[in-house]
Amino acid sequence: MENYNWENKLFLVVEDEVSNYKLIQAMLRKTKVEIIWVTDGKRAVEECRNNDKIDLVIMDIKMPIMDGHEATRQIRSFNNDLPIIAQTAYAMAEDKEKSLVAGCSDYVSKPINFKEFLDKINNFV
Repeated sequence: MENYNWENKLFLVVEDEVSNYKLIQAMLRKTKVEIIWVTDGKRAVEECRNNDKIDLVIMDIKMPIMDGHEATRQIRSFNNDLPIIAQTAYAMAEDKEKSLVAGCSDYVSKPINFKEFLDKINNFV
């Protein structure tokens, strides 16, 4: 497996489930990336609006307060270039399509395939 080094990168992980966040954090640990974690779409939008150092967003779709599709649409209203990778337990084709229409750059299904996840991230950073 390829070893990625994202030492000077900052990712925003938007995930309301602690166990899912811990899994993503563990997957990214060896890459040396810096992570900001928020638990809802509203906070994700605020973080992206106030922090231009973010290199990539990993966006859960089903969350309280504001879901990932709406958060992505709002982020796209002020930042079209920030890579946003949707991640959801809903592996249906229409959910992938909804994520892409909302403005996500790519999509991964839960349970997340470790190698596929890192390869997709690497396409954007």
